[in-house]
Amino acid sequence: MKFKFGPKSSKELETCHRDLRFLARYILNLGILDISVIEGHRAKLKQDNFYYGNPQRSKVKYPDGKHNSQPSKAFDLVPFINGEASWNKLHCCVLAGVVLTAAKHLGINIRWGGNWDMDSEPITDQDFQDLAHYELVGE
Repeated sequence: MKFKFGPKSSKELETCHRDLRFLARYILNLGILDISVIEGHRAKLKQDNFYYGNPQRSKVKYPDGKHNSQPSKAFDLVPFINGEASWNKLHCCVLAGVVLTAAKHLGINIRWGGNWDMDSEPITDQDFQDLAHYELVGE
Protein backbone atom coordinates (compact mmCIF):
# COMPACT_ATOMS: atom_id res chain seq x y z
CA MET A 1 0.00 0.00 0.00
CA LYS A 2 1.25 3.50 -0.83
CA PHE A 3 0.96 6.15 1.86
CA LYS A 4 1.72 9.84 1.66
CA PHE A 5 1.91 12.68 4.13
CA GLY A 6 -0.93 15.15 4.30
CA PRO A 7 -0.32 18.92 4.27
CA LYS A 8 -0.09 19.28 8.08
CA SER A 9 2.34 16.38 8.44
CA SER A 10 4.44 17.71 5.57
CA LYS A 11 4.56 21.18 7.14
CA GLU A 12 5.59 19.83 10.55
CA LEU A 13 8.15 17.48 9.03
CA GLU A 14 9.87 20.35 7.23
CA THR A 15 10.70 21.91 10.62
CA CYS A 16 12.73 18.82 11.57
CA HIS A 17 16.37 17.81 11.31
CA ARG A 18 17.24 16.14 8.01
CA ASP A 19 17.76 12.74 9.69
CA LEU A 20 14.24 12.83 11.12
CA ARG A 21 12.80 13.88 7.76
CA PHE A 22 14.61 10.99 6.06
CA LEU A 23 13.48 8.53 8.74
CA ALA A 24 9.82 9.55 8.53
CA ARG A 25 9.77 9.31 4.74
CA TYR A 26 11.54 5.95 4.89
CA ILE A 27 8.95 4.60 7.35
CA LEU A 28 6.05 5.84 5.26
CA ASN A 29 7.55 4.29 2.11
CA LEU A 30 7.82 0.90 3.83
CA GLY A 31 4.05 0.74 3.46
CA ILE A 32 3.59 -1.06 6.79
CA LEU A 33 1.38 1.61 8.31
CA ASP A 34 0.35 5.16 7.67
CA ILE A 35 1.75 7.81 10.01
CA SER A 36 1.05 11.40 10.90
CA VAL A 37 3.67 13.92 11.99
CA ILE A 38 1.93 15.75 14.82
CA GLU A 39 4.74 18.12 15.73
CA GLY A 40 8.29 19.03 14.85
CA HIS A 41 9.59 22.40 16.02
CA ARG A 42 7.90 23.81 19.12
CA ALA A 43 8.01 27.54 19.82
CA LYS A 44 8.63 29.05 23.26
CA LEU A 45 5.00 29.85 24.08
CA LYS A 46 3.83 26.32 23.40
CA GLN A 47 6.79 24.76 25.25
CA ASP A 48 6.13 27.03 28.24
CA ASN A 49 2.47 26.01 28.19
CA PHE A 50 3.39 22.32 28.13
CA TYR A 51 5.96 22.69 30.90
CA TYR A 52 4.28 25.15 33.25
CA GLY A 53 0.63 24.63 32.43
CA ASN A 54 0.47 20.90 31.89
CA PRO A 55 3.47 19.01 33.31
CA GLN A 56 2.15 15.77 31.86
CA ARG A 57 3.02 17.18 28.43
CA SER A 58 6.69 18.09 28.94
CA LYS A 59 9.40 17.72 31.56
CA VAL A 60 11.81 20.27 30.06
CA LYS A 61 11.81 24.06 29.93
CA TYR A 62 12.34 26.14 26.84
CA PRO A 63 14.90 26.15 25.18
CA ASP A 64 16.13 22.79 26.53
CA GLY A 65 13.67 20.59 24.67
CA LYS A 66 14.70 18.80 21.50
CA HIS A 67 11.54 20.21 19.88
CA ASN A 68 12.83 23.74 20.57
CA SER A 69 15.86 23.67 18.28
CA GLN A 70 15.72 24.80 14.68
CA PRO A 71 15.65 22.46 12.93
CA SER A 72 13.86 20.36 15.51
CA LYS A 73 15.77 17.38 16.88
CA ALA A 74 12.51 15.70 17.87
CA PHE A 75 9.18 14.90 16.33
CA ASP A 76 5.92 13.42 17.47
CA LEU A 77 4.59 10.64 15.26
CA VAL A 78 1.39 8.67 15.60
CA PRO A 79 -0.16 5.98 13.46
CA PHE A 80 -2.88 7.12 11.11
CA ILE A 81 -5.61 4.48 11.53
CA ASN A 82 -8.86 4.48 9.56
CA GLY A 83 -8.36 8.06 8.48
CA GLU A 84 -7.51 9.46 11.93
CA ALA A 85 -4.43 10.02 14.06
CA SER A 86 -4.37 7.49 16.90
CA TRP A 87 -2.79 7.90 20.34
CA ASN A 88 -3.94 4.41 21.33
CA LYS A 89 -1.16 2.82 23.40
CA LEU A 90 -1.08 -0.39 21.37
CA HIS A 91 -1.00 1.49 18.05
CA CYS A 92 1.82 3.74 19.30
CA CYS A 93 3.84 0.76 20.52
CA VAL A 94 3.52 -0.99 17.15
CA LEU A 95 4.68 2.21 15.47
CA ALA A 96 7.60 2.45 17.91
CA GLY A 97 8.78 -0.99 16.83
CA VAL A 98 8.76 0.14 13.20
CA VAL A 99 10.43 3.50 13.94
CA LEU A 100 13.16 2.07 16.17
CA THR A 101 13.92 -0.75 13.73
CA ALA A 102 14.06 1.62 10.75
CA ALA A 103 16.27 4.07 12.64
CA LYS A 104 18.66 1.28 13.64
CA HIS A 105 18.79 0.06 10.04
CA LEU A 106 19.53 3.58 8.78
CA GLY A 107 22.14 4.32 11.47
CA ILE A 108 20.06 7.11 13.04
CA ASN A 109 20.44 7.19 16.82
CA ILE A 110 17.08 8.00 18.40
CA ARG A 111 15.29 7.66 21.72
CA TRP A 112 11.57 6.94 22.12
CA GLY A 113 9.38 8.59 24.77
CA GLY A 114 7.94 5.20 25.67
CA ASN A 115 11.38 3.97 26.77
CA TRP A 116 13.47 7.00 27.75
CA ASP A 117 16.43 4.97 29.00
CA MET A 118 16.22 2.60 26.00
CA ASP A 119 16.74 -0.39 28.27
CA SER A 120 14.38 -2.78 26.43
CA GLU A 121 11.77 -2.31 29.18
CA PRO A 122 9.24 0.02 27.58
CA ILE A 123 6.51 1.87 29.46
CA THR A 124 6.56 -0.07 32.74
CA ASP A 125 9.78 1.29 34.27
CA GLN A 126 9.14 5.02 33.90
CA ASP A 127 6.70 7.58 35.19
CA PHE A 128 6.54 9.94 32.21
CA GLN A 129 5.16 8.41 29.02
CA ASP A 130 5.30 10.22 25.70
CA LEU A 131 4.50 7.44 23.27
CA ALA A 132 4.40 9.69 20.21
CA HIS A 133 7.82 11.30 20.91
CA TYR A 134 11.09 10.44 19.14
CA GLU A 135 14.29 12.42 19.47
CA LEU A 136 17.80 12.35 18.10
CA VAL A 137 20.47 11.28 20.56
CA GLY A 138 23.92 12.80 20.41
CA GLU A 139 22.82 15.80 18.36
